[in-house]
Amino acid sequence: QTQIKAGAKYLKWLEKRFEDSITDPEQRVKFILASYNAGLGHVIDARNLARKHGKNPNVWDNNVDFFILNKSNPDYYCDTTVKYGYLKGVETYNYVNQIMQRYKRYQNILPD
Repeated sequence: QTQIKAGAKYLKWLEKRFEDSITDPEQRVKFILASYNAGLGHVIDARNLARKHGKNPNVWDNNVDFFILNKSNPDYYCDTTVKYGYLKGVETYNYVNQIMQRYKRYQNILPD
């Protein structure tokens, strides 16, 4: 029970980090999930890379997710905008997608 409370508190803390900059609720959830899985610093790095490369740092899909995936590539994790280094980003990318797919399945099962 203590661990569940701590996890919920951490998720709420992460939500506060994104609530001003990411207004779309579904996109914000993806950033929260990625941060929960990889750590906030890696998501900040990916957002900075997105911004540097002309992508939208406030949109996960086809923007920041690309840079999470590529934080295992030295061309990206050695970039001067990156502070938190290497990340095996495929794990975080898959985690976000799996949780979102599971959520959508639950939505289809449960009535409104």
